[in-house]
Amino acid sequence: MAVHDQYQQALAACSRIARQEFDCVGQYFGQCDQIVAAVKKELGAAVATSARTMSRKRTQRDPLRDMLDTLGDEYLELKRKRNRNLSKHRRSLNHFNVMLFGRTMAGKSTIREAITRGSGATIGKGAQRTTRDVREYEWNDLRIIDTPGFGAYNGEEDTQIAHEILERSDVVLFMLNSDSIQESTFAELRYVQKLNKPLIFVLNVKKDLENEGNRRRAIRSPDRYVYKADDIAAHRERLEQLAARAGMRTDAITIIPIHAQAAFLATRTLGGEAAELHELSQLDSLLAALQAEVAGNGPVRRIQTFLDSALHHIDQQEALIRDQRDKVTSLLEQHESSLVRVSSWKSKKLRDAPALLAGEVDKAFKPLIDSIADFVDDHIEDKHVTAAWEHHVGRFSIDRRIQRSAQAITEDVARELEEFHRELHESLDVGYALDLEHKANRFSETDYKRINGWGSAVSGVIGAIAFANSWNPIGWAFAGLGLLFGIASWFSNSRAKKLAEAKRSQRASITTDIEKNKAKIKESLSNWFEERIHRGTILPVEARLQQLCMSLAAFRDTLGRAERELDQLKHDINHRLLHQVATVVAGRHFALPRMKKIVRAPGYACYFLTSEQFRDSALLTRVGASLGEKILAVQDGSVENKIAFLYRGLVEKIDISPEGKVELRVRKDNIGKVLGKSHRRIKMAAGICSIGIEAFAI
Repeated sequence: MAVHDQYQQALAACSRIARQEFDCVGQYFGQCDQIVAAVKKELGAAVATSARTMSRKRTQRDPLRDMLDTLGDEYLELKRKRNRNLSKHRRSLNHFNVMLFGRTMAGKSTIREAITRGSGATIGKGAQRTTRDVREYEWNDLRIIDTPGFGAYNGEEDTQIAHEILERSDVVLFMLNSDSIQESTFAELRYVQKLNKPLIFVLNVKKDLENEGNRRRAIRSPDRYVYKADDIAAHRERLEQLAARAGMRTDAITIIPIHAQAAFLATRTLGGEAAELHELSQLDSLLAALQAEVAGNGPVRRIQTFLDSALHHIDQQEALIRDQRDKVTSLLEQHESSLVRVSSWKSKKLRDAPALLAGEVDKAFKPLIDSIADFVDDHIEDKHVTAAWEHHVGRFSIDRRIQRSAQAITEDVARELEEFHRELHESLDVGYALDLEHKANRFSETDYKRINGWGSAVSGVIGAIAFANSWNPIGWAFAGLGLLFGIASWFSNSRAKKLAEAKRSQRASITTDIEKNKAKIKESLSNWFEERIHRGTILPVEARLQQLCMSLAAFRDTLGRAERELDQLKHDINHRLLHQVATVVAGRHFALPRMKKIVRAPGYACYFLTSEQFRDSALLTRVGASLGEKILAVQDGSVENKIAFLYRGLVEKIDISPEGKVELRVRKDNIGKVLGKSHRRIKMAAGICSIGIEAFAI
């Protein structure tokens, strides 16, 4: 078959395959939207649950709501970008798309003017940006997309436009300037590598041919004057260094030197010199390379364009969800730590506070108890003893002392809970309010009135001693008359003994009554602490933290499930990619076995796990060559067997710990081969084996 016919057939196949893959990508994106919609619905329920733990103050932020809003907003932006890109894909289904990509002033506009036989008006004369819009044109049935260059001053928008075009390009002509291959090229190479785009490097040699003498010398001796072997070799070496840093395989790099100015001048010159300039430009070599790429790999490139673009968008969505899950996990860990601290603190407080309150009651009553003997001595025959006792008790301010003690306990609880709240707020940036019942600055006497019984019990110290009915201890005074005995009567031995006995009896009676009231007060304070402080303040805080942790755990688990579902979706896309490429390469369907798991680093390697016996290594080699990746079929089995297969001859010993971690013992000179560039090989091995792997030099 003639080369031209093969080229045209490949272009027709590209159009047919593009329509198939376009429809599939739309379905994959629909599945992605369903996954995210389900996640948002579940997260909305988790947010609603957590909202019940929040303060009723609307000024407080809800971090879970913020995360859900962020997830929704960022996903919506990703979806808009994705759909915009898909819409542009639709308009180019019948074309094989070649992108001109490179730094500003690399020569892209000159190439376009040459191919379109333009006037040269858009060719730059200095460092300015000459191409600010996306321009498309036909060249030998190929659609050439000329984009704004990167690296110009204030050219961030241009770079963004170029990145969007990259996604829907089948092959990228990466224009390089022979003046220098700059460091900014590295950043763009990394982006192209991430999108797994096939590259043809075009080195535009800058030799000014406006002068007639220069043109003559260049036409006569192109290898000596234009395409100097040493210069091109130096540029290749520099490019390979940058490409290797970007994670690209340097063995697959193709560099085509051209002279863009010669190509343009050939369109502006008449006679034989036009043909000589055109030949000098080596533009035909570039076209031949493109046609060979289309004829050999065109359908595969179209498959890659759609499916790898879909993978890129779903990767972005998965990264967004993973980032949110990591944040939630961090919040959960610190909230759980706070919950443990609050629970431990609560146990100590429940143990210490009642005893502390009882001690405070004892201390408050001690001066009064110590004064009983003197009071009885002074007032044994006082008919106004009730008023005297009230006045006497009031001097000790027992109720205020007990109130202050209870207030101190309450404020201490509030302060410590507020400290927990502040730590959460400051360290986690979480605006949860714990709705403390008793903050120091909100404490009022009204709170005491709600305390069950202890306030009235303190007042009862006065009323519980029924002076009006029982004071007359010796029985000599007439009830109700309040008469006093004469001074002389005190000197009677009999009466003195009775009086002393009466004093002892009354002191004991008063002391007993006070002790009974103390016991009631202690019991009331204990009940108050249990109801108002423990159940009313501490337990709700602990319960809110527990609910918070449950909400965060639900949030995290939902995001984790979404990650797994998106990962499965990526597996399905990679599965289709491999099968479609194998179909193109082998010329038949179902050329590859069933795949249980796929681990792929686009542009580097792809491992798939299978339970079937598959020995067509030649097909895998051909599929890998088309994709620019190393393809390996890994037989499912023990971890040792899988690792032994992946690292044939490189690993001296394999140790598997009870915890399920693998340690590889490797000779020092093989450690780099086991790890791979940027540790990609060992990461892929760990992925396909579903286990952690470490390598140690011996």
